[in-house]
Order: sequence, then structure tokens, then C-alpha cells
Amino acid sequence: MTKRNIIEAALLTPISGDRWGLPLLLLGGPGTAKTAHIEDVARVFGCHCETLSPGERGEGAFGVVPVPRKSASGNDVIGYPAPEWVESLATKEGEVGIVFVDEVTTAAPALQAALLGLIQNRRIGGHQLGSRVRVLGAANPPNQAAGGWDLAAPVANRLGHIDWPAPTVEEWSSFMIGAVAASESKDLAKEEARVIEAWPEAYAKAVGLSTAFLRRRPELHNAKPADNDPACSGAWPSPRTWEYATRALASAEIHNLSATDRDDFVAAFVGQAAATEFLTWIDAADLPEPADVLDGKVAFSHDPKRIDRTEAVLAACAALVVPKDSAKRNERAGALWKIFETVAEDAVDVALPSMGQLAAAGLGFAHPEAKRVLQRKHIADAIRDSGLIDAAKARR
Repeated sequence: MTKRNIIEAALLTPISGDRWGLPLLLLGGPGTAKTAHIEDVARVFGCHCETLSPGERGEGAFGVVPVPRKSASGNDVIGYPAPEWVESLATKEGEVGIVFVDEVTTAAPALQAALLGLIQNRRIGGHQLGSRVRVLGAANPPNQAAGGWDLAAPVANRLGHIDWPAPTVEEWSSFMIGAVAASESKDLAKEEARVIEAWPEAYAKAVGLSTAFLRRRPELHNAKPADNDPACSGAWPSPRTWEYATRALASAEIHNLSATDRDDFVAAFVGQAAATEFLTWIDAADLPEPADVLDGKVAFSHDPKRIDRTEAVLAACAALVVPKDSAKRNERAGALWKIFETVAEDAVDVALPSMGQLAAAGLGFAHPEAKRVLQRKHIADAIRDSGLIDAAKARR
């Protein structure tokens, strides 16, 4: 089943807070090997998989049962101790593993609230899980679950929704044979190191694409369905899911996913309609690698008829340069200011957002190349009118 590739890519995607793992929900009928595949992925990576089922283990397993205890000062307080299963994630490297919430649609609304912190922040009760703990889920459609419930919008919007079809006979046979032969194991730490090395450039390019697209289609930035719409329980665009979709796009490149898997991975977070429009635009944009542009390996020429492409290139280059630990930071910032100057001859407003990113990162108007650009009156006037100069001074 090719969607196994998406699961592995999701587990090996960096997310905010120096954590790992985009949270996926596999949604399919009973008996379609969702649980078996996730547990096998954990075995391949040599990490513990803790399987939680809301209907089977109840609220205690999710750390929401208050327990009286004595505080350090001797006062009687209410606490939320970590469930005993948290200890199974402990390794000599800290907490590592997969928390797999199975049968998610058996979680009643009151228990779904407890899932919010686990999915988003890796928090369970009063315990913060380690940065290398991933969260995945699986579920049957509510009408096929034992006492099924639709997902509340806040829960649904924290997950990537992957439709999981029943395997064909060939796919099932391959899985069974693989289970006997045992899949090749992978070194999780080694894979993480490989991703970290490739991440800055892949993520910068993805950021450039998503931000340029949403400037063009701002109505897709936050498009929650109506409260009574069943689509609320699935994938839909929000600032949070666009961030996840951007990370999925970068991860798809690093893990060499097929075009179909890439498209499914991105659509898992923002929904099929938004993803289709976004990915169609990406294919037409044909964006060069930002590092190659800044290092002079690829020549970039601004086309006044393709403002959207210019916005994407500038945003990608800025995203690559801004981090304090980025490679060749000052040199590449200078190259980007030269590109700003060229673009500003025709469309200074297109360059302003990325100029602002560099200014906010301390690579702005004090940079030698930036000073030269500011000597161009119409550019300096536009920057001053935008408030970027005053904002840059305020940050010093």
C-alpha cells in the first residue's frame, strides 16, 4: 500500500518546537490493516508503539483523571499524573516512540478535548512528552465504529486525514509475506540526521510556494466549513493546517514521494479542493531551488507577467537566509538584496514582504548591499512609506 510511504514521511518530518512527526489520522473501514501497518512501521524503526483506544482504556489513559496529592509545600492539591504507559517510552536517549490513538471515533466529545494537547503539543495530563515522541491515529468512519462520534472541529483540524482503502489481494499478500520475512529495519536517529541536513532548503522552498500562493488566494487561508457542515470533521484550510501542509510538501521532497503520495500528503491537512489548486499552481510555477538562485548557479529573471512566481522565489530565498544558523547567511543575504533591486525596478511592492523578513532578522538596511539599494529613490520611498525602516529601527 503506497500510503505506507506517507506514514513514514510524516514520522520523519520536523515540526515546531524541535519536535518530530506530523500527526496523521488513517480513516478506513474495520479490518483494513491500519493498526497493523502503524505497529509495523514502529517495529521497522525500532521504537516503542503505545496503542491507546479511548473506548478500551478510557479517560485514565489520557491523563485527565484528577488525583488528590500533597504539593511540595505540604498543601492538598489536585494533580493530573502521567498514565503508567508513559514509562514505556523512556529510553537512554529520553522519551522516544509512537503514541498511536486507535479507534479515535469511539472518543466521546468529553474525551476528545483531552486529545487536543496530546496531538498538538505532545502533552498528556500534567506530563510533557519528549520531542522525539510522535502521535498517529486511526479510526473507522463514525457509522462503522462501535459507538462512533464525529470529530469535533478543533480535533479534526489538528490532524492530517488519510483515506485508507481496503487493501487489494496483491497488497494484502505482499503485507503477509513481508510480515513473515520481516521488513528491513531502519535507524531512526540516522534518518532524523539525514532529514535535518536536507530540511533548510526543502522547507524554504515550500514556504516560498505556500506563502506566495496564499497571497494570491487569501480566501483559502482560513476556510472553516459552517458549524453544521460534516466537513468540519475532516481536513480543511486554517493557518495551522497550511503550516502542516507546507511541512508535508518539504517532507515529500526529502523522502522522494511520488506525485500521487505528495498530493495526498498535502491534501491530508488542507483538504482536497485547496490542495488541488495549490499543487496545480506549484507545477506551473516551476520554482528553482532557492540556494541555487542565491549562489548564482541558476539565473533568476523577474517576469512582470508572473508576479506570483517572483513572490514565491523571493519568499523561498528569504526563508532560507533568515535562520541564524543558515549556511552562508550574510553572503546569501547580499545576493538577495541584489535580486530585490532588480525586482523593485518593476514591482517594488512585490519585494517589500521579503525585504521585511530580512530586516526583522537583522539582515536589513545596515547590510552593505541594502544600503546601495536604498540609494535608489523610488525604492527608498516605497520602503519608507511601508514602515519597514521605522520597524527595523524599533527592533534594534
